[in-house]
Amino acid sequence: MQINGFEYSKEEVLEALERKGYRIVTATFYNEEHIHGSTFIKHHYSTECAICISDQTPNEANEWHLIAKKEFEKKPGKPPLI
Repeated sequence: MQINGFEYSKEEVLEALERKGYRIVTATFYNEEHIHGSTFIKHHYSTECAICISDQTPNEANEWHLIAKKEFEKKPGKPPLI
């Protein structure tokens, strides 16, 4: 995963999230593929989610890579003139 122009392994990112107070849990989600007619096939996949609140449930919005980008990536800004 690339953060701020540097490459980090998944293990490094998950460890850093845990040190920031996130709890890492594995969750299973699915994508639906439409097949002709009204039939759908569910493609299941498992991923880690970073949860910061104890009553928060794992969902696709708190997948580890999305939380890591939000938590660690610094937005480039205009430096002050003085």
